[in-house]
Amino acid sequence: MLGFVMLVFGFAGLVKGVIGLGLPAVAMGLLSIILTPFQAASLLIIPSLVTNLWQLFSEGGWWVLLKRFWTLLLGVVLGSTWSIFPTLADSHVHSGFLLGMMLLLYGIYGLCSQRLPNLQAHEKYFRLLLDIWVVR
Repeated sequence: MLGFVMLVFGFAGLVKGVIGLGLPAVAMGLLSIILTPFQAASLLIIPSLVTNLWQLFSEGGWWVLLKRFWTLLLGVVLGSTWSIFPTLADSHVHSGFLLGMMLLLYGIYGLCSQRLPNLQAHEKYFRLLLDIWVVR
């Protein structure tokens, strides 16, 4: 099983480097073949945290990002804490189905999306509205 896990992480890193899809999405889908979604998510915590922190601090300007997105981060924490969706540890079939559907939608979006316009000039007008929508 260790060999399979190492192969999955190697392949997921390759996919991220080549086409830009997230390592967690690819690894989660492949690890779920032999592991429960809860176990697969548990294996992803350290690599995801390390790579995200590496990207945050290697680019510099992390304080600017924190000042800009603090309300979004607060909404993510609150939404994750009090989510109405089943957890990955839930033994119902629904959590596996929901995981599969989210990975399918993420893959379709990644293949079909076009570059979005830069709306940073309008951000200050819509920030409060978006923050309220995200937190709900």
